Amino acid sequence: RNLIAVIASMVIVNLVYGLTLPLLSLVLDGQGISKTVIGLSIVAQASAGVLLAPMIPRLILRTGAARVMKQATLLAAGTLIALGLVQDVYAWFPMRFLLGAAAAMLWSASEIVINELADDDWRGRIIGIYGSAGAAGFALGPLVLIMTGTDGLLPFVVTAILVAVAGLPLFWLRNEAVTDGHDSHPSLMRIFRLVPDIMLLNLAYAAAVEAFLAFFPLFGIHIGLTEARSLSLLATFALGGVVLQLPLGWLADRMHRHTLLLICVVTTMLGFLILPHVVSLSASGPAFTFVLGGVEGMIYALGVILLGQRFRGAELAAASVLFTGMWGAGTMLGPALVGAGMDILGDQSMPHLIAAIYLVYLPIFFLARRA
Repeated sequence: RNLIAVIASMVIVNLVYGLTLPLLSLVLDGQGISKTVIGLSIVAQASAGVLLAPMIPRLILRTGAARVMKQATLLAAGTLIALGLVQDVYAWFPMRFLLGAAAAMLWSASEIVINELADDDWRGRIIGIYGSAGAAGFALGPLVLIMTGTDGLLPFVVTAILVAVAGLPLFWLRNEAVTDGHDSHPSLMRIFRLVPDIMLLNLAYAAAVEAFLAFFPLFGIHIGLTEARSLSLLATFALGGVVLQLPLGWLADRMHRHTLLLICVVTTMLGFLILPHVVSLSASGPAFTFVLGGVEGMIYALGVILLGQRFRGAELAAASVLFTGMWGAGTMLGPALVGAGMDILGDQSMPHLIAAIYLVYLPIFFLARRA
């Protein structure tokens, strides 16, 4: 039951991002807002995970992961309704910060619980299931938009209802606050120094995947796809993560995990370079995006796996929060940089800008292996 509850929280987090990033980008683009400002609006949502990172470990340890996740779910659902009621770019900045805060608390708490539940021999498969649930949340976002459209209050209300329903299993999760009488927890800087490559991996992954979610519909429309076709391809990309993370998680328990990580990063980078040449094709376009989504999704799952085999207890809590903070930092950087790059280089440059993010990360991976 704990596993089901934690998986449900991952669905919520990814549904929030999987829907709000393309939806809000399309709404703002329709209002004539520049892609640079759209990117900055995403920064407001992502900054919550970075700014709140020093406080979240103490909150989770003192309040308990289950209670934090329940409260964050309610905050996410309420904020989604507010976003739909007030569709103004400047009003959305503080609202998106609250939405990002809810997602950061859910994400950090769920990663702590899932890694505590997972035995190392089964870690890859369990986190593969966890990652598949997250990818299902991402996939559900574009599918909701295809059914509801992007106009008016309806997509926000439907998403808020889905978030609330997905949060119901959290009431099964037993709440265990940890109070040891000391107001201290492991230093986030010390944790970063121990595993800088894993933390920066999540920064690069978040920068890439959130930029893709935010701007792929605009890229698709630019190259002649309809809005519905672009959203369906985005859902196909996420569905690849649902299906392929299970066999890739099994593989992570059978081979050297750093080797598998390198394969996934290089394959993803090359995939984005190839994407513009195949995405418009009727059959191979969806098949290619499906595989690309699965391989890229495994980058995040491997980061969680490597953290779980390295840390336990309070250190794992701090590491999970820092990992989520790196996600927030990546989400701040990626859409802002890619949005500005698209304003300068054109909408067709999006896949190449995302590939460049992984290219910048590769030297960090090799330097960490040599250390």
